[in-house]
Amino acid sequence: MRKLLTALLIATATTTPASAQPIDGFGRHLADLINRYRENHGLAPLTVTQDLVTIAAVHSTDMAVRRQLSHNGFNDRYNRTGSRICVENVGWNYPTAEALLEGWRHSPDHHRNLLEPKVSRMGIAADTRYVTFFACL
Repeated sequence: MRKLLTALLIATATTTPASAQPIDGFGRHLADLINRYRENHGLAPLTVTQDLVTIAAVHSTDMAVRRQLSHNGFNDRYNRTGSRICVENVGWNYPTAEALLEGWRHSPDHHRNLLEPKVSRMGIAADTRYVTFFACL
């Protein structure tokens, strides 16, 4: 597995992917932006959880290795969580977290995922410039 350039990890995690790095500014900033955006729309913020960070990190690395932005394997990621609902946004080659959030805001399906009221936790990870936001109940 290629070295993850960025991964948002919580400090209390007991296990992380061998290639994961500690808290990254881009991932933390994107999580903060998403939570602010949700709060501005009357929704609760999402809690970052290690299990979802790991799922997001594996998917971001897979996209980077393949050099292809995709949602391939979403059902497998969803099934691993045991949750009743999960949503996923992916992005590639955005220079800033703000630009990525803006892109998602202007895509109806991605926007709906950002404002899904039934999710309560999230994981965000990036490998090179491939980013995965994965959120579940």
